[in-house]
Formats: sequence, C-alpha cells, structure tokens
Amino acid sequence: MSEIDLIKLRKELHHNPELSGQESETAKKIIKELKKCKPDKLLTQIGGSGIAAKFSSGTDSPGSILFRAELDAIAVREETDLKYSSKNRGVMHGCGHDGHMTILLGVAKKLSEQKPVNKDVWLLFQPAEETGEGAQWMLDDEKFDVVQPDMAYALHNLPGYPENQIVVKSGVFAAASTGVQVKFKGKSSHAAYPEQGMNPARQISELVQFADAEFGSFKSKSSINKIVTTYINLGERAFGINPGEGEVGFTIRSSSDEELDIAVKKLREKVQLLQEQFNGEISFDLVEPFAATVNDSKGVENVITAAEKCGLSINQLDKPFPWSEDFGAFGEKFPITLFGLGSGEAHPPLHSEMYDFNDKLIKTGGEMFLELID
Repeated sequence: MSEIDLIKLRKELHHNPELSGQESETAKKIIKELKKCKPDKLLTQIGGSGIAAKFSSGTDSPGSILFRAELDAIAVREETDLKYSSKNRGVMHGCGHDGHMTILLGVAKKLSEQKPVNKDVWLLFQPAEETGEGAQWMLDDEKFDVVQPDMAYALHNLPGYPENQIVVKSGVFAAASTGVQVKFKGKSSHAAYPEQGMNPARQISELVQFADAEFGSFKSKSSINKIVTTYINLGERAFGINPGEGEVGFTIRSSSDEELDIAVKKLREKVQLLQEQFNGEISFDLVEPFAATVNDSKGVENVITAAEKCGLSINQLDKPFPWSEDFGAFGEKFPITLFGLGSGEAHPPLHSEMYDFNDKLIKTGGEMFLELID
C-alpha cells in the first residue's frame, strides 16, 4: 500500500466518522484492510467494535509488542469545506483518529511484506476512546485475554508542536479525569406558591460555590489539578413555574488517580450534606472516567532511541498534559507508553471544527512504530 493509497484511505475514514460505541462501519473497513495483510490472528468485536491483529515472528517463545489506534470520532459539526469532509452531520474526526488508524494499517502492510524477526506484533484498534470506556470494554472481554504484550505503544498527533516532532515524558503523560453528574429531583409548583414545591436552586448554587471555593489545596498540588463547573440546568424560560428538577456537571482533572479519587470523595461528601437539607432526591454519578496515562520508563527510552534513529527532533516534557487519554486503562494489564507527534505549530487544534489530520504524519508515525519493533 503506497503512501498515496494510505492518504486516500485516511480521507475515506474521515468522510465516514462514527461516534464512540457506534463504530461498526469503521470497524468493517479496518477488518477489510487487515485481511488483505493476512495477519496470523485476527480478533474482532472485542468489547464492541474492537479489533486486534497479530503478526507472528515464527520464533520460539518470542516477546511481543502492541500498537494502538482509536476507531471513534467526536460530536462536533465539521466546517472545513474539504471534499472529503464528514458526511455525518454533527460528527467528525476532529481528533485525528482517522490518521492514527491509517498509520497502523500502513504498519500492517509492511508486516505483511516482511514478518517481524524477533517478536510478535499486535495491532489494536480501540472503540470509544473519547468517552473513556473502550479500553475497559476490551479489557473485560475474554477474547482480549490472549493479548499479552511485553510493551504497548500509542501515539497522538499534537497541533501546536513542530511538524513531526516527537513529544515524550516519563511517568504521567496525560491526566486522570472524570465527569461528575449531580441530579436534583424535588417538586415543581406554581411560582405564586413556591412553598408548595421543592426547588433545588439553593442547593445547586451552594454546590457550585463549594466546588469553586473549597478545592484550593487540591489545585495547589499540581497545575494539572482542576475542577470546572461544566453545565447547570434548572427549569425552563417560564416565569409562572417554580422548578422542581435541576442538574449540574463538573469535570475534575488530576495528575494522579489517587488525588482524583480524593477530590471526587470530597465533592460526594458535600452532596451528602446537601441531601440532608433537601427533601427531594439527589443522585451522584461519575461519567466518562479516565485513568491517568502513566508511561513506562523503558518505553520512553525506546521512543527516544527510535526518534533519534528516524532523525526526528525530540521534546521531553517536564509536566503532563491536562487532557486525558483512555490508553491509560491498558496500563492495568501491561506496560504502556504514549507519545506525541507534532502536527505543526499553526495547525488547527484538536476538537476544532476546522481540524483535519496532517497526512505528512502518516509516514513518520509508521516509521516510528517499525523502528520500535526493531
């Protein structure tokens, strides 16, 4: 598969995005391309739409290595006016997963032409990365039990960094995070008789102020530690109704899973106190939780060595990214290393309506993975 063919495939994937947990057609395209490469083992429908292809070295008791890409797109309306822009209104590949998939398919083609020499290679295509669910879905599926690499790698394109620059960091590379959804169910009434209802406005206001004011020590521990009120819903634009239901959402981010758990516990305890003051019902739920992505030190060394052999510039970070990546969940089962690949300093940002993957990264990403195999 030539570089031109890979770019054509990438644009086809971009044109047909699917949301997290709905990647069935995307998975069919990936499976079709993988079958052309004749892997020694092809596992499908792992944790939903997940795929794993194994290329064996044929040696006795070989080691193994894994590379991961993501299948899903995001819920953003594309405004690029590209010929291959999303045909699915309100859904687009605004994070570059179309490019990441293409890079792995390019690696599959190379491995079909020349088998790996001293280790087996797994190529993994993960569903629902954007919601922080897909990695766990795969881990919970017994079909995934045979996938036991000695080391796993993934890359993510990074707008704002020089094109083809390798961005690495030992330890925590991307933050742990979770959404928190707090729902209040009271009782509505006529606005002329508010005493007949149960309006949660005061409790919602107190919770938002608590989140803003009482997390000073949490935030001071790291520049990554943050709590943000992301939405507030209460009633409708109706002046004769005393609303009885409301909802508020928060996002909590931290440089460690342990600190995140402490912050969640603190918010939960406040909600429990509010419940004692509110005669209605309050629910507390975690939504889209992400474990911290903690890089293996040896894996980082290997990435740096591979980048040097590829003649690429290297940027070693001193602090993690505040965004989260579902790749971190795989660290429960095997060592992982996530690194960045610069898309260009002026490239439109991730999750932007104007974003499109930089196709110049397809060759670089493939060369990095192949070098890591060697």
